[in-house]
Amino acid sequence: MSFNNKEYVLGVDIGGTYTRLGMLTKDGHLHNVMIKRTKEWMEFSEPLNGLDKVLYEYYQLIISEGKMLAISIGLPSIISKDKKMVLSTPNMPGFNNINIVDPLEHLFHVPVFIENDVNFLLLKEIVDRKLSNTSIIVGFYIGTGFGNSIYINGNFLVGRNGVAAELGHIPVLGRNDICSCGNPGCVEQYASGTRLQKIKQELFPECEIQDIFTKHKSSETLCGFIDALSIPIATVINILDPDHIIIGGGVVNMDSFPKEDLESYIYLHSRKPLPAENLNITYAEDSQTSGIIGAGYHAFRMLSLSPPTMDGSEATSHIG
Repeated sequence: MSFNNKEYVLGVDIGGTYTRLGMLTKDGHLHNVMIKRTKEWMEFSEPLNGLDKVLYEYYQLIISEGKMLAISIGLPSIISKDKKMVLSTPNMPGFNNINIVDPLEHLFHVPVFIENDVNFLLLKEIVDRKLSNTSIIVGFYIGTGFGNSIYINGNFLVGRNGVAAELGHIPVLGRNDICSCGNPGCVEQYASGTRLQKIKQELFPECEIQDIFTKHKSSETLCGFIDALSIPIATVINILDPDHIIIGGGVVNMDSFPKEDLESYIYLHSRKPLPAENLNITYAEDSQTSGIIGAGYHAFRMLSLSPPTMDGSEATSHIG
């Protein structure tokens, strides 16, 4: 779809496996989605040079189609409080302690915004659902790790160092498995896609990972896994008493994932009578483009422009 002379922001969603790019215009439409394998540009000796190349090649393909207002990038990383440095990316070796904002702004001559990818995923849900800015909204995204985002009265919880809401790295009492972050006993070691993959390899080696709940969800080990997922969720619920609880991620979106069982365990571990008796649990949209759209929404906010909302007619043509 062509949109000559329209203004847009470039949204980028970087994951350990795929990097997704697309252009969000003010009317809420997403254009020219491109998906590339992250390892293709991470193989550069300097990962920032690889990212520069991906963005520049994409930009050259669409340079004549409108005016780029900003670039907004979501990363599976701890981001500095000034939102310029990628401090730590456990699942992408070598992508640590890198200022990516200043070099990209110098290259493209537009503002560049970076943020933890889970915040962008939750922002997409908040904007599209028109949730109140006076609410407490918590997002839990269970993929390779255990992502968490906390939104209070119109702002994401950032913290003194910019690293708040690292729920996946809450220590589990009495457990000592070493996490990718280097600490012993992080909850991600027991409640994440990484843990599910280990269960599959140890107990169900003949089963494809995408079929594990379809074939084995009644097993004692997988029931224990679902219980483990519920505990960090209930912990945040008991602390914050949120208005909205949004759950997503690749694990939750697997075939036959037992959502009702997860909700039962969350209720079990939540304080009675409240908040347990008044939980508002919903699920994030399962979409390849949610991170791109959330990144775009963030850019419009940072530019002091109201984020558009999607009307269901987004263009998703691939250019690569």
